[in-house]
Amino acid sequence: MFKDRIVLCLFGLAWIQPFTASLHTEHIRVKTDHVLQVIGDMFVGVTIDSGQLKYNLKYHNVSSPKLVTLGKALAPGYLRVGGTSGDFMVFDPTHNIATGQQFQLQANTWDDFNKFVHKTGLKLVLGLNLMIRDETKWNPSNAKQLLKYSSDKGYTFAGIELGNEPNLLYRHWNTTVSDVQLGSDYKELKQVLQGTAYKSSLILGPDIAGYKDTFIKNFLSHWGASVIDVLTIHHYYFNGQTAKLEDFSKYSTMDHLISELQTVMSTVRSHHGLVAWLGETSSGYGGGTPGIGDRYVAGNLWLDKPGASAKYGLKGVLRQSLFGGHHSLLDRNNDPNPDYWLTLLYKRLVGNKVFDVPSSSNNLRLYAHCTKLTDVYNYKPGSITVYALNLNSDPVILSISDLNTKDVDIFWLTPEGGDLTSQKVQLNGKTLQLVNNQIPHMTPKALGTGTMTAPGNSFGFIVIPNANIAACRSQSHGPIIG
Repeated sequence: MFKDRIVLCLFGLAWIQPFTASLHTEHIRVKTDHVLQVIGDMFVGVTIDSGQLKYNLKYHNVSSPKLVTLGKALAPGYLRVGGTSGDFMVFDPTHNIATGQQFQLQANTWDDFNKFVHKTGLKLVLGLNLMIRDETKWNPSNAKQLLKYSSDKGYTFAGIELGNEPNLLYRHWNTTVSDVQLGSDYKELKQVLQGTAYKSSLILGPDIAGYKDTFIKNFLSHWGASVIDVLTIHHYYFNGQTAKLEDFSKYSTMDHLISELQTVMSTVRSHHGLVAWLGETSSGYGGGTPGIGDRYVAGNLWLDKPGASAKYGLKGVLRQSLFGGHHSLLDRNNDPNPDYWLTLLYKRLVGNKVFDVPSSSNNLRLYAHCTKLTDVYNYKPGSITVYALNLNSDPVILSISDLNTKDVDIFWLTPEGGDLTSQKVQLNGKTLQLVNNQIPHMTPKALGTGTMTAPGNSFGFIVIPNANIAACRSQSHGPIIG
């Protein structure tokens, strides 16, 4: 059993007086003798707001080889198209039937988007319009048109949801759909899907903003639990339009998520077979924080989120957004923002078995998984990946002991020029950027001693190829929903 434990010794720099420093040693143990959770290869996915379809994708050319390359690199994964605009979207390939606040989803726009999804290999999750209603109940007629058109074209949907953030509909429609009525609407959705090519697609919901205990429990007890496969909630830490730089590095901000995850999982465990996802999530709601939400410092909140979500038992995290907004992975030119590179490294290095990593330091957040076995780095079974966030302004020395550490690889990300609001990120000191519109080689740095210095306000991944962890010698990828 001792061989299946990893000891990390971390020495934090603590200034006692000018020019004098003392080292504090903290021993942190990755409990690799017990698998805490298991996630699937598609655990981390991305989203695109339905508003992009409203404007016929004019801000992002989905036929662009560069955009296809960047999307493809994130596969396998889900791509969810939904959001507030989804409840204003009306589909009709031949007539403009949209009225008032609604907009028409044009057939050629839908065709172009599905071609993009197919080329990337991502699996589409589609949000249907909840606000086409006959007085109190959902009217599925337009959804049937969209589903039939898509089926005739051969488009596939991994998942389908109905409506977006139904607990906030009063903000946009000056009306409400109750939790009980939403359950009935979802029952209607399931019946509609039974007569289509999408009867085996996952049904996701209720897709509400935050965890609202009464709303979710009422929804589940009134048809919801018998209909949905995945319980989805949206999570944002704060209002993106009013957030400050320091909000992106506070452990107290991150800890707010943990209590919500624990509550979600308490509900899920009472319904056999149900799993939970963060169906839409990023740092700040309202489109993100200008000049911060798509910069290096946003990686603190982003890397901690899949780490905590996996640890507490969620089976999916969908990042808002692939493009569009101040929290997007790609900029207006379809060039990667720092969180794109962070996401790509996560998907290449972080495998499906999750271990506990106790920490006594609030400003040092640690997570550990078996290493993902891919043909990118060719790590062997038994390898383990530790990922860490140093929220301290001072460096921390990480020393890995009790293992053969001569071949340890690090993938450490820092901001170009040391500016936390930089839109460029460096991997082991080298700026990451596309090379002829292709993903560059993201080469690790090999450590000879098993000891590294993590700069203040930085994060990254440590791979121990020769850890020979028993639980990591054989890996299954798990069912599609976890």
